[in-house]
Amino acid sequence: MKVGYALAMAVAIGGQVLYHLMQKSLSASAHPVLSLMAFYAVAALLSLPLFLLFPLQQSLRESVGQLNASVWGVALAIVLIELGFLLAYRAGASLNSAFVLTASVVTASLLVMGWLLFQERLSLTQLAGLALCLSGIALMSRSAA
Repeated sequence: MKVGYALAMAVAIGGQVLYHLMQKSLSASAHPVLSLMAFYAVAALLSLPLFLLFPLQQSLRESVGQLNASVWGVALAIVLIELGFLLAYRAGASLNSAFVLTASVVTASLLVMGWLLFQERLSLTQLAGLALCLSGIALMSRSAA
Protein backbone atom coordinates (compact mmCIF):
# COMPACT_ATOMS: atom_id res chain seq x y z
CA MET A 1 0.00 0.00 0.00
CA LYS A 2 1.48 3.32 -1.05
CA VAL A 3 0.58 6.16 1.28
CA GLY A 4 0.62 9.74 0.07
CA TYR A 5 2.37 12.53 1.92
CA ALA A 6 -0.84 14.29 2.99
CA LEU A 7 -2.34 11.11 4.43
CA ALA A 8 0.91 10.24 6.19
CA MET A 9 1.06 13.72 7.75
CA ALA A 10 -2.60 13.53 8.81
CA VAL A 11 -1.93 10.20 10.54
CA ALA A 12 1.19 11.61 12.26
CA ILE A 13 -0.60 14.78 13.38
CA GLY A 14 -3.62 12.87 14.64
CA GLY A 15 -1.31 10.50 16.49
CA GLN A 16 0.62 13.32 18.12
CA VAL A 17 -2.53 15.12 19.27
CA LEU A 18 -3.89 11.89 20.75
CA TYR A 19 -0.49 11.11 22.26
CA HIS A 20 -0.23 14.41 24.14
CA LEU A 21 -3.84 14.35 25.31
CA MET A 22 -3.43 10.82 26.67
CA GLN A 23 0.00 11.49 28.22
CA LYS A 24 -1.40 14.53 30.02
CA SER A 25 -4.41 12.45 31.18
CA LEU A 26 -2.31 9.58 32.57
CA SER A 27 -2.87 8.98 36.27
CA ALA A 28 -0.24 10.76 38.35
CA SER A 29 -0.01 7.70 40.59
CA ALA A 30 0.82 5.32 37.72
CA HIS A 31 4.41 4.08 37.91
CA PRO A 32 6.37 5.70 35.05
CA VAL A 33 8.33 2.60 33.99
CA LEU A 34 5.28 0.33 34.17
CA SER A 35 3.39 2.94 32.14
CA LEU A 36 6.07 2.88 29.42
CA MET A 37 6.04 -0.91 29.31
CA ALA A 38 2.23 -0.94 29.02
CA PHE A 39 2.38 1.66 26.21
CA TYR A 40 4.79 -0.51 24.22
CA ALA A 41 2.93 -3.78 24.82
CA VAL A 42 -0.35 -2.27 23.65
CA ALA A 43 1.38 -0.52 20.72
CA ALA A 44 2.91 -3.84 19.63
CA LEU A 45 -0.53 -5.47 19.65
CA LEU A 46 -2.06 -2.55 17.75
CA SER A 47 0.75 -2.79 15.17
CA LEU A 48 0.00 -6.41 14.22
CA PRO A 49 -3.12 -5.66 12.11
CA LEU A 50 -1.05 -3.19 10.08
CA PHE A 51 0.44 -6.21 8.27
CA LEU A 52 -2.92 -6.39 6.49
CA LEU A 53 -2.28 -2.92 5.02
CA PHE A 54 1.46 -3.39 4.58
CA PRO A 55 2.10 -7.09 3.88
CA LEU A 56 5.63 -8.46 3.94
CA GLN A 57 7.17 -8.70 0.48
CA GLN A 58 9.73 -11.28 1.64
CA SER A 59 9.89 -13.91 4.35
CA LEU A 60 9.82 -12.77 7.96
CA ARG A 61 13.43 -13.91 8.36
CA GLU A 62 14.57 -11.86 5.33
CA SER A 63 12.57 -8.84 6.48
CA VAL A 64 14.05 -8.97 9.98
CA GLY A 65 17.49 -9.35 8.39
CA GLN A 66 17.02 -5.98 6.69
CA LEU A 67 16.72 -4.20 10.03
CA ASN A 68 19.89 -2.57 11.28
CA ALA A 69 21.28 -0.84 14.36
CA SER A 70 18.95 2.10 13.75
CA VAL A 71 16.25 0.03 15.48
CA TRP A 72 18.14 0.42 18.76
CA GLY A 73 18.48 4.17 18.23
CA VAL A 74 14.79 4.60 17.44
CA ALA A 75 13.86 2.44 20.45
CA LEU A 76 16.05 4.57 22.72
CA ALA A 77 14.56 7.75 21.25
CA ILE A 78 11.02 6.48 21.87
CA VAL A 79 11.82 5.71 25.51
CA LEU A 80 13.42 9.14 26.00
CA ILE A 81 10.51 10.97 24.33
CA GLU A 82 7.88 9.03 26.28
CA LEU A 83 9.65 9.39 29.61
CA GLY A 84 10.45 13.05 28.99
CA PHE A 85 6.85 14.04 28.27
CA LEU A 86 5.47 11.81 31.03
CA LEU A 87 7.74 13.50 33.59
CA ALA A 88 7.20 16.98 32.10
CA TYR A 89 3.41 16.70 32.35
CA ARG A 90 3.69 15.36 35.90
CA ALA A 91 5.89 18.36 36.72
CA GLY A 92 3.09 20.66 35.55
CA ALA A 93 3.98 21.31 31.91
CA SER A 94 1.03 22.59 29.90
CA LEU A 95 -0.24 21.08 26.67
CA ASN A 96 0.08 24.45 24.94
CA SER A 97 3.79 24.87 25.63
CA ALA A 98 5.53 21.51 26.19
CA PHE A 99 5.18 20.28 22.63
CA VAL A 100 5.86 23.67 21.03
CA LEU A 101 9.10 23.98 22.99
CA THR A 102 10.32 20.49 22.12
CA ALA A 103 9.16 20.64 18.49
CA SER A 104 10.89 23.98 17.92
CA VAL A 105 14.16 22.86 19.47
CA VAL A 106 14.01 19.56 17.58
CA THR A 107 13.31 21.45 14.34
CA ALA A 108 16.32 23.69 14.92
CA SER A 109 18.52 20.72 15.79
CA LEU A 110 17.45 18.65 12.78
CA LEU A 111 17.87 21.59 10.42
CA VAL A 112 21.50 21.93 11.46
CA MET A 113 22.13 18.17 11.69
CA GLY A 114 20.64 17.59 8.23
CA TRP A 115 22.98 20.22 6.83
CA LEU A 116 26.06 18.90 8.66
CA LEU A 117 25.51 15.14 8.43
CA PHE A 118 23.50 14.67 5.24
CA GLN A 119 24.49 17.73 3.17
CA GLU A 120 20.86 18.86 3.05
CA ARG A 121 20.24 22.32 1.67
CA LEU A 122 20.03 25.13 4.24
CA SER A 123 18.34 28.21 2.81
CA LEU A 124 17.80 31.72 4.10
CA THR A 125 14.07 30.96 4.21
CA GLN A 126 14.73 27.99 6.51
CA LEU A 127 16.97 30.11 8.72
CA ALA A 128 14.24 32.76 8.89
CA GLY A 129 11.76 30.04 9.88
CA LEU A 130 14.18 28.87 12.55
CA ALA A 131 14.42 32.42 13.88
CA LEU A 132 10.61 32.57 14.03
CA CYS A 133 10.50 29.27 15.94
CA LEU A 134 13.04 30.51 18.45
CA SER A 135 11.19 33.83 18.78
CA GLY A 136 7.99 31.90 19.41
CA ILE A 137 9.65 29.91 22.18
CA ALA A 138 10.86 33.15 23.76
CA LEU A 139 7.36 34.67 23.59
CA MET A 140 5.70 31.56 25.01
CA SER A 141 8.27 31.35 27.79
CA ARG A 142 7.62 34.96 28.77
CA SER A 143 3.85 34.48 28.86
CA ALA A 144 4.21 31.27 30.90
CA ALA A 145 6.37 32.95 33.54
